[in-house]
Amino acid sequence: MKKAKIFENFGLKILAVFISILLWLAVINVSDPVINTTYTEIPVIVTNTESVTTDGKVYELESESTVTISVSAKRSVQDYLSEDNFKAVVDLEDYDEATGQVPIRVESNKYNGQIESMKSKTEFAVVNIEEMLRKQFMIVPIVSGDPEEGYVVGEVSTAENIVRVSGAESVVSAIKKVTAEMSVSGLNSDVNTSVDLKLYDQDGRQIKDNNLTKNISTVAMSAQILATKELPLNFTVSGSPKDGYSISGDLTASADTVLVAGKQAVLAKMTSVDVSPAAVSVEGADKDVELNVDLTGYLPDGIVLVDPDNTKIVAVEVPIDAIVTKEIEIEKTSIQMVGLPGELEAEYIGNADTVAIEVEGVSEKIAAMKVADISLQINWDAYMQSQNSDGLTKGTYRVPVTIVLPEGVALKKEVSLSVRLNKID
Repeated sequence: MKKAKIFENFGLKILAVFISILLWLAVINVSDPVINTTYTEIPVIVTNTESVTTDGKVYELESESTVTISVSAKRSVQDYLSEDNFKAVVDLEDYDEATGQVPIRVESNKYNGQIESMKSKTEFAVVNIEEMLRKQFMIVPIVSGDPEEGYVVGEVSTAENIVRVSGAESVVSAIKKVTAEMSVSGLNSDVNTSVDLKLYDQDGRQIKDNNLTKNISTVAMSAQILATKELPLNFTVSGSPKDGYSISGDLTASADTVLVAGKQAVLAKMTSVDVSPAAVSVEGADKDVELNVDLTGYLPDGIVLVDPDNTKIVAVEVPIDAIVTKEIEIEKTSIQMVGLPGELEAEYIGNADTVAIEVEGVSEKIAAMKVADISLQINWDAYMQSQNSDGLTKGTYRVPVTIVLPEGVALKKEVSLSVRLNKID
């Protein structure tokens, strides 16, 4: 019985099928080869963080937050892959305490069964693990820049003044100041805004650490922008010096004007800063009175000093000197006659050619006074008016002498002279 033709040359047919498969595989590998592709900026993801944080510690990646990986897969697979399909995993359960390193494992969310290999060019991530420190800091508001000319910065404040920071002990302990910073350049009205908090070390370098945790990262901040005005200072002296003493000169102050700031509507009504007389009292003084006057108590609500550190206190001095008396002889011929009728002439009764006047004043004024600074006058018109007289006649009169003295010198007692009026022949 003859064999079926299908079995004729069966071995050759099997060989042909095998060769065909090899040829197919060869064609496939040539047209869709396995290739290596490099992907950059692959994010590093940390997992199993609770293995560290449950022990009251924190971790920090000292390596870069992204890595470059190499992926081996067929071209047809690579054509559908991108950086978005990969991540680099750092599993903290694999942390090596001796080296401080954790292996970096690359994972894909696509074609896992068709990718032959995935490998990070950085094999290990350096991880720093240390004790956690929690600390709170005062928030320091800081403004920069200058407002519009004629304006200054008034009160600066933040909605909150405390921030709580937690993180690696070495980082948190390096924080020396937390600030809220805002610019006021060119402004002429109040400003309110939200600003980021900034951390600084003792050398003024900003600390930027994404692994730090803050209970607030921004804060509402406000700054007053106030108009300015320069105003004169008015001082009034009160009280009386000790008996036998007097004010011997003008009050002097370390400042005549002061620059203040406030709302424009309030400043427009102000013409001066008036210091209460009670603040400059010389009551019972027997020597120069020197006082420091605090101006803040004499400013209206809402008005502040522009430079309080240097202008808040004004030094005031009131000179006080002892009162002395002095008797001065003045020639009667120097006495001026006023209002004497032309038909009468006057002569002084008595042998003395001089009249004695007694004056008083502070020693400095009395010492500086000269006879030439004193004028004497008999005013007959004023005398007749005081006597209700209609006119003068021949006779003897006791008339007051009007004496004009230098400023600061007073007449101790009134002076009068006996004068005989005679008719002119």
